[in-house]
Amino acid sequence: MAYNLKDVFYLSAQHEYPHGTYGSAGIEGAIPIDVSAYVDPISKGRTKGQGLAIYKVHCHVAADTTGTSQIATDEGAANFGLTVKPFTVSGDNISEIGSPDLSCASDLAIYLAQFTSPASRLSNTTNVGAPADAVSYLEPSKDVPYVVVRDTIFQIFETTVGMSSADSMFISYRMECAMITLDSSTLNQLLRTQTA
Repeated sequence: MAYNLKDVFYLSAQHEYPHGTYGSAGIEGAIPIDVSAYVDPISKGRTKGQGLAIYKVHCHVAADTTGTSQIATDEGAANFGLTVKPFTVSGDNISEIGSPDLSCASDLAIYLAQFTSPASRLSNTTNVGAPADAVSYLEPSKDVPYVVVRDTIFQIFETTVGMSSADSMFISYRMECAMITLDSSTLNQLLRTQTA
């Protein structure tokens, strides 16, 4: 399979990070996305294993499910993304994210980004004029997709500035994917890499 009209399909996910839960810095979340229907890491006879190739990821940070912009006077900032790290606990307000989960040093990270709300940008002169949406700092590509061989992708999130009381963050993702067959050596390497 390749990055073309015939093979690529979309997977989407969205989660609300409520201001009541994420009102201070350092609050974490890990929300699962089940991709088991697209992944089969076990070769059976002549049938090869199958992985989910993620070529591109698009994301948006909004104030609600309709995509409304964040309130300009509200504070809040976060690092977030997608990973195949197998978290033992999931949900909002957990203590599972560690080093290097939200950095480019993580072999398990598929996509990573950061968001700083309009009010937080204005209170920090180094961020004045920054775009109002997420800024990605790690992403797969059409030439080198991230191939998932685990059943679950996690949406991870950690506040760096607590959210104000008026605005939650709704983060939505759209992944451009294809199911690909894997030879045994590639499959084994991916399984070793994605087993934390």
